[in-house]
Amino acid sequence: MSSKYIQADIADIDPLETMPPAKKSMVIFFLVDTSKSMEGSKLDSLNKVMGEILPELIGVGEAGTDVKIAVMSFSSGWEWITPEPVLIEEYQTWKNLTADGVTDLGDACEELSRKLSRKSFLHSPSLSYAPVIFLITDGYPTDNYKKGFEMLRKNRWFKYGLKVALAIGSSVDLEVLHEFTDDEELVLQAFGAEMLKKLVREIAVTSSKIGSTSMTLTDTAGERELSDVAGAKKEQMIEAVQEIRQDVLGVEDLEDLSDLDIEFDEGW
Repeated sequence: MSSKYIQADIADIDPLETMPPAKKSMVIFFLVDTSKSMEGSKLDSLNKVMGEILPELIGVGEAGTDVKIAVMSFSSGWEWITPEPVLIEEYQTWKNLTADGVTDLGDACEELSRKLSRKSFLHSPSLSYAPVIFLITDGYPTDNYKKGFEMLRKNRWFKYGLKVALAIGSSVDLEVLHEFTDDEELVLQAFGAEMLKKLVREIAVTSSKIGSTSMTLTDTAGERELSDVAGAKKEQMIEAVQEIRQDVLGVEDLEDLSDLDIEFDEGW
């Protein structure tokens, strides 16, 4: 074959078609309260279920999506258990957390905001979904949590991220968790060890699936804003949380719990 025909064939090749499709990535953040009040069966149950659900998180994203995990514990200060987000396939051994100290939620939120950046934990060279942020706590903040929340609200990754909170037991300031998620429908409450394990499993798997799902940025009215996509995912998560609450607790919302004959701290 003549070289000029070879050159013509090469010229007709679209270089983008010869490249593998760009992978997308999503990080699910676990913010875990490890203050002294978590000591005992609360943290034992949480450690157990986290070890069990790691394999279940493999493959929750769409094809071509890397789902990563980042774990922070907070008590008197904060600590990243994962120095940076790790592919879920490579993070299959849970490091058991221990409890001590107070509940510096505000300090933890300020650190989270610093990491929610392209210059830090979200530096993936590929396209990124907004993160999933899962807060687990059993008490009241002991520091200036308002300052931490204010810092987070200015962070676009947090703004468009999917946020869910789980209250453990009855000694939790639910209003604080409502502020964190910006919607009381995205707050659940566990009243015993078995309930805790069920809720952590359901929330972690469901939020990861929703967070890593593609949603077109265009519709019949034209281009959709990022806020529209984030809002659509939030609505999906609210519906999922309502189903989880119904399946696990047998009620549709937190207010209905008062009608049940439940000892909230039974089983800890």
